[in-house]
Parts: sequence; C-alpha cells; structure tokens
Amino acid sequence: MPSGAAGSNRCGGLEPVRYATAVRDIVVVGGGMCGLAAAMMLADDGHRVTVLERDAAPPPPDVDAAASWARPAVAQFGLANWLLPMGTDILRRRLPAAYELLDANGGFRFNLVKYVLGLQPGVAIEPADDRFDLLTARRSTLEWVMATAADRHRGVEVRRGVPIAGFSVGAAVSDGVPHVDGVVLATGETVRADLVVDATGRRSATPAWLAGIGASAPFEESADSGFTYTGRYFRSADGTVPALVAPILSPIGSFSVLTLPADNGRWSVTLYGLSADPAVRRFRDPEVFERVVRACPRHAHWLDGAPTGELLTMGGIADRHRRFVVDGRPCATGVLTVGDASSCTNPSLGRGCSFGLAHVEVLVDSVAEHLGDPLALAFRYDERTETEIRPWHDATTALDRARLAAMRDLVAGRTPERSVAQRLVDALADAFASDPIATRAYGDLVSCTARPDEVFARAGVLARARELAAAHQPQPLPGPSRDQLLALVA
Repeated sequence: MPSGAAGSNRCGGLEPVRYATAVRDIVVVGGGMCGLAAAMMLADDGHRVTVLERDAAPPPPDVDAAASWARPAVAQFGLANWLLPMGTDILRRRLPAAYELLDANGGFRFNLVKYVLGLQPGVAIEPADDRFDLLTARRSTLEWVMATAADRHRGVEVRRGVPIAGFSVGAAVSDGVPHVDGVVLATGETVRADLVVDATGRRSATPAWLAGIGASAPFEESADSGFTYTGRYFRSADGTVPALVAPILSPIGSFSVLTLPADNGRWSVTLYGLSADPAVRRFRDPEVFERVVRACPRHAHWLDGAPTGELLTMGGIADRHRRFVVDGRPCATGVLTVGDASSCTNPSLGRGCSFGLAHVEVLVDSVAEHLGDPLALAFRYDERTETEIRPWHDATTALDRARLAAMRDLVAGRTPERSVAQRLVDALADAFASDPIATRAYGDLVSCTARPDEVFARAGVLARARELAAAHQPQPLPGPSRDQLLALVA
C-alpha cells in the first residue's frame, strides 16, 4: 500500500443493501458513459438525479448522426472503442433499457470463446461460457444509447452546456474535513445536492476544485503510458465486419495493430507504438498508415471497406489512480469520483468503459448503504474501490509496462525479456485456439471476467499453463521487421 494510503475502514464487512429511506438530491457532473450510467442506477434507487454536462449539443436523432456529434469533453469520442463482457454484463443487469437500445440499434454481439470452442473437436459448450458474451459499438453509438436512455429515464434530468466552476461547501460532518453540498456553475448559480458525483473523465478538475474549498489533496499515482494511437473507422457495403484471423490486439514487433468490430457494419483499425518513436509519429499520414497495415498479412483485409471520418491520433495518455481517503481521512465528504476521473489506463486493451461501469456499480451500491452518513460513505467507497477496482487498474498498468519495455527493446535492436508470468500468459494465448483450458483461461483474462490471480487459482489452470509454457515456441505474427517498418514510413 502506498505511503499516503488510508488506514482501516470503519465500514468494512457490510453487505450491500438497497437504499430504502428518504429520497435524496444527487448531482452528477459529466454526461458521458459513466455519468449517465450512475445517474440512471441512482434514479432506479429512488433518488432525484441532475446531470450537468459541459458539452452543449443534445444527442442526435440516430446512431449514424451520432458519429459527428460534437463531444469535445469525451477525449476518445472518434477513436476505437470496445465494451468487454465485463461491461456488457453490467449493462444487461443494471441498465436493461440501455442494453436493449444498443441491441436494437446495431450493437455488435459476439462470443469469441464459444466460437473458438466450437472449432475444437469433442469440446462441449458449457452454460458458464455465456459469461463471454459481449455487445459493443463505436463510442459515438454507446454515448448516443446512454444519452437517449437517460432522457427517457424517470428521475434523471440532464442539463447540457453547463460548465462547473467548483464545489460549494456546507456544514462539516467531521472536524477538519470540508463537506461538499453542491456545485457552483460558471454562471455563478449554485446547485445544491446531498451528494455530488464527479464523472468528468480523465480530465477531471476535482483536485483543483478540492483545493478551492481548502480540502487536502488526493493521493495520486500517475505516469504517461508512453503510447500514441492513430486510427480510423471503416464500413462495409453489406453490413458485415472483417474476418478475425489474428488477435484483436496484435503485437507486430515495435508497434501493435488493434482491430475492433463495431456496430452497423463498422469497425476500427488502430496502430499504436511508442510516443518517442519517430516511426510511430509517421502513422498519422494516411498513406503511411495504409502502407503499414497492408504490410501485415493477417490485418490487411481490415482496410477493405470505405473509410468513415478522419484519421485521428491521440497521445499523452496517463495511467493514473487517485485515492480520496489519505492517512485515514477523506479529502472531503459529500463528493465521490468515479471512472476515469478516479482511475484510468491507456485504451489499447479496450477496458476503460467496462472498468468505468464496474466502478459505477461500486458507487451505487456504496451509496445504497451509506448515503445518510457521508463520512461512512467516504470510507466505504474508498475501501471498495481499492479492493474491487484497484486490482484491475494495477493488472492493466503491469501489461502496459511490459509492452512498453518490449517496444523499447525492439526499437533499440535488443531481444525483449519476458517474465515467468508473461511466458505463462503467452503460452495460454498461443494455445487459445486449440486447448479448451487455455481458451477459457485466456478468455477470462482478456474479457476481464476474472482477475489473473483468480484465473490461475482455478484447478488445473496453472499446471496446464506451465506445461504449455515448457513446450512453448513463440510464433510472432507476420508483419514488417523494424527495418521494413522504417522503410514503409520513410
């Protein structure tokens, strides 16, 4: 635990119960995926929820028009997006109207594990394999679905074009800890609330807003992921998506190719690599981008569609985790921070939306237990965030660091070193198509349906992974060598 971490949690050990007392007024700052999910779930618990969204444009009439929706507050709006089975499950259970709206508007439905198991002779599909079901779409489509569902949702009011200037402060519930009782808009208006939820994403201003009311700073671990992404969307003429003949995220030497099916016959192709690599900076040239993808034999067919929208680039992406209980004291009461505003990772693994929805579920259940006691709520939410969300963050950043190190070695002409854990996962990945134990174990790892420690603790998984690793001969995916890549981008 880091040196600024919280001490024991006085609320530990309580089981979630649904909120069943007085209706409360809750303000959610940020009308993206997490903010609207939180608003609808909280409204389902009987609260009055007001969502304050900085972007002024209302949701367009349909998903096609949503692709050009003006959403500057959503950093990844036009880039690749993926909703894992983890996030699909939460959407189906907690927000069925949004789930059905996504399904009815062309969401891409797939179960990769069932598909692969079906190709293995003598292997039976099991009911538990339903956990790998996913329903995904472009980020613009997901944002449209959530906004449309929220506009129809009882107990939710969405106000757009409403920038926030900071927090308002009420009577403290604990000595020396400011209590937030609402937000101050840029216009000077104060919107009072029994709870404020910050869902403004990775650009969250909550640390500055806390400083503005004299609150202590949150504990923060943050580092640039070191990656830059360049990609665009394509569409087919017949509504189909390209065949999956390589991993969705494919390392090709010193860069990677990310190919993601989406809704309504759309898909995205993204190249990413080291931000410091001059070759990667050349990917933003459309002709160079196409040359590089065409040079990857198992990915070239993903360009066989009509490009939609511009080729977009994003860099300077932080892996960051914030903690708002420091040395046993909340920075403030009356405010909770969720999703990317609290914990964010680089988007190459497509985990952001799913992790955000998981954190929203933690928030809503914590509120159901303790909204009437702001101090207990602060402690309980911190505890559950650290035990249920932080492990996913740490596992993802560990993958980032390993891939970053490998890319640096390859750029420098060195052979990357792999840890024992990485070799076990590599062996499972290479056996994914042929070994049912590996199919399900690796499927859990990439679907985030179970944490790595849970997967390897299952009977037979670690032993099988070790057997596979002992005989493992890495087979790099076909694509340009480093020298060939430099020639392609020249």
